[in-house]
Amino acid sequence: MEFPEAGENCSAPECKTLDFLPVSCSHCGLIFCKTHFSPLAHQCKKAPDNVVSVPKTADDFHCFHKGCTQTSPVDLTCEHCNHHFCPTHRHHGCTDAPRVSKGAQAAALKKEFRKIKEETDKQVQDRLKKAKNRALANKIKVMKIKGSAVGDNRVPVADRLFFAVAPPLSGKESVSAKSIFFSKEWTLGKTIDSAAKRLKADNKNDRPNEPQLNLFSADGNLISPTLNVTLESLLDKGHLVNGDNIILEYVEPSINCAEEDVSLDPKLLPKYSFTV
Repeated sequence: MEFPEAGENCSAPECKTLDFLPVSCSHCGLIFCKTHFSPLAHQCKKAPDNVVSVPKTADDFHCFHKGCTQTSPVDLTCEHCNHHFCPTHRHHGCTDAPRVSKGAQAAALKKEFRKIKEETDKQVQDRLKKAKNRALANKIKVMKIKGSAVGDNRVPVADRLFFAVAPPLSGKESVSAKSIFFSKEWTLGKTIDSAAKRLKADNKNDRPNEPQLNLFSADGNLISPTLNVTLESLLDKGHLVNGDNIILEYVEPSINCAEEDVSLDPKLLPKYSFTV
């Protein structure tokens, strides 16, 4: 049975798989399945070598179907065998399950997609609510750090975002943050370059085999796995708030921020001082 509005075919010539949760490449704009969505997997010709641009895949729930590598942010457990299956293998012919009509299968599939969408929407709304509360708390802080903030004076005043940025530890017992402003139009990659310059941190992000600088929240979480997103988009999604404390730190070249859960060691967080 066909579902005209469900899923899209992978653009990889050797694949063409119908994927119900396809991913669009941020560089070439084409649609790919979970196997070929990364620039490396489909040999994207428009992806720059020094930019991580692959969205982070969910790794909480892995499909139980043999040979399937699909993951899902929502647990889709079979009520008969108690195993998690991706939407493609949701109706896996479980021997404990009664036979259902194709119409019932289609209805169940749509129900699962609604469940995933509702869960995703809830996560976004929760994050935006927390960001709104943080923004109110940061207003006084922004007024305080504006007076000492440094940055590119060519950035229009209306476009400036202010942060307390802690430099890399680099073996030090402690480091102090510095007030820096950036343009809301800048990508995260350009923001990192500017922060490194102001903090006099050794920046080798143009060399893939060297430790790569990235930005983390004050609680040690990676702000974004991709470097081509703008600060304005991160604010809109609640990942950043004007006036936040953030940390500039190195990530080993062997770690792929787009595919791995990257965070700072909690034991090191007290070494970053944000008294600005």
